Amino acid sequence: MNNWYYIGESIPGDPFLNMAIDEFLFLYSHRKKIGVLRTYSWECPTFSIGVSQKIDKVLDVNFVKTSGFKYVRRITGGKTVLHDNEITYSIVSSEDMFFKENDLYKSYELIAGVLLETLKLCGIDAYLSKGSPSHLSKSSNPCFSFPTPNEIEVDGKKIIGSAQKRDKFALLQHGSIPFGMNYSNYSKGARFKESLLKKSMITISSVSDISKVDFVKNLMNSFENFLSVKFKKFEFKDSDIIEIEKLRKKYESFDWNHIL
Repeated sequence: MNNWYYIGESIPGDPFLNMAIDEFLFLYSHRKKIGVLRTYSWECPTFSIGVSQKIDKVLDVNFVKTSGFKYVRRITGGKTVLHDNEITYSIVSSEDMFFKENDLYKSYELIAGVLLETLKLCGIDAYLSKGSPSHLSKSSNPCFSFPTPNEIEVDGKKIIGSAQKRDKFALLQHGSIPFGMNYSNYSKGARFKESLLKKSMITISSVSDISKVDFVKNLMNSFENFLSVKFKKFEFKDSDIIEIEKLRKKYESFDWNHIL
């Protein structure tokens, strides 16, 4: 499939809009059979939780609100993430090697390989994780407290956290690439020991002086090389904006964020 597009951003995004755009692209790919790479950031520190998580177990909502932060439930799985000083990527695909010919674990591994190549271009020595004890995947521990199989580590610490949603027609995978982390905020919001987070995760800026702009360029190059394509610019139509706004209202609603 050669219909691959790229979407960047001019300013950091509202967290509910960020999630709305990702879901819109996921649904759009069902209709149009395209692939999209998107990179974005967040206008304020935001905690996102996995679609099947119970918010009262994994998030201190009072801390989030009193700190002036926000929170949102994703449509993907995974654990609690603090999005702050980072690049967030998302991949949407409906009919190519990331989806049609592979299951969740294989597509996750393929995307991880592209992310590894990106880190290599940035001069960062990273590798795929072999995973963690199975009981951790069933715990309320935050995303960056442990790696799942085929996630990416540097010096034994997780450096990128990703989550995926898929159905019979398409997949959406998005992930957090932290350049820095306020461990105190992450630990308080996710109700997890700060000392353990510092042992389990690492940030881009702690192992490289690459800028976010250059990192995104390397990310785009890595995906283009892997896919043997040149990204086109994605243009939103007026009807797309209307659909995205409807989805945004869902993501900022109490009912969605406290559904479990």
